[in-house]
Amino acid sequence: MKKLLLLIMIFSLNANAQFFKKVFKYSTVYGSYDQSNAIQPIKSFYVTQENELQETTPRISSDANYTFGFRKLAFFDYEDKDRFYDGTETNIGQKSNEGNTNGLEYLFEISKGKQQGINFKNSKMFLRYLGKNYIAKVEQIKNELVDLDYKSADIRLRLPIGKKFSLSIGSIYRTYQKAYGVNPIQSYLEENQWWDLSRYYYGHSDIFYTWENTATGEIGGDYFWYDNQGTLLSSSDLDYRNNVFGQLVNRYNNEQLELISGGYANLSGIIGLDFYHYRKSFWFHAYGSVLPIHKTFAESGKNKYSYESFIGKNDWVDYSIGGQFGIDINKKLGLFTEVAIQKYWDRRIEVLKAGINFKF
Repeated sequence: MKKLLLLIMIFSLNANAQFFKKVFKYSTVYGSYDQSNAIQPIKSFYVTQENELQETTPRISSDANYTFGFRKLAFFDYEDKDRFYDGTETNIGQKSNEGNTNGLEYLFEISKGKQQGINFKNSKMFLRYLGKNYIAKVEQIKNELVDLDYKSADIRLRLPIGKKFSLSIGSIYRTYQKAYGVNPIQSYLEENQWWDLSRYYYGHSDIFYTWENTATGEIGGDYFWYDNQGTLLSSSDLDYRNNVFGQLVNRYNNEQLELISGGYANLSGIIGLDFYHYRKSFWFHAYGSVLPIHKTFAESGKNKYSYESFIGKNDWVDYSIGGQFGIDINKKLGLFTEVAIQKYWDRRIEVLKAGINFKF
């Protein structure tokens, strides 16, 4: 009996070892840090009453980004397999509906940094299994630079058409926290005057005054604006709207969106089409997924803030499309281009690259 248990344990350990070896084979752990100067504004100055010159140029700290990740992604034939991987590259397998091989692929990555003085924290998780006749994928994207944050689960039937085309069809379930499409300040201004926001939400007060141009005799009026502590903010409506009110608009939007955030989901139909042709001197890879119809789920009381309610229909079109093209015209001249566009709800991410190489 002891020998039998020992054999079972050895077999189990060996099976687990083989399983993990298969899962993690060809995977890569990576980390990187990069820093560069941010674009600095043109120098600005202020002259005091005592004729002293003071520089008032705002200083923007350097752009910086560090990234950590763990990945197992199959490279297509036209991608540089030997390049040192630091996480800034875009592997096409993450975006296309097809990989360069069947089986399990994954990516777990987090990056944090600053761009033009704005702090951001991005993360992505990509887990896909390509079977002969199906695709199963789980994905999480958080991109604070474009304010896009969602999780999705995608299952499709996969139909190869010849050796170069592939059609996929199924459904995708996406969950998200933000009320995409909703613009609280727009709704507010449809029913209220702009100055009501200043007065009733943020305690600002305005006092009317008149003025006279003694040279022309022209008479007019305007408003002083004060905060809730009685401090003068502006001496005219125009100056107030230009330099103060915009900050209140952003503050109001953020506060209202926080109140209605959380608990949104879409179950959507999804159709994908891929085309892949590769030769050493010419390759073309195009891919696309279209989400043409949706069913919305929302927490109680929040459905009126859903994207479907904002659009007024459930058949809006979300999509993710792109492609790569490269050609060696001769031994010295080569051309390439890459396009990637994703539109989910009212968020849009675009990438466009084009180039020419000439070897002397």
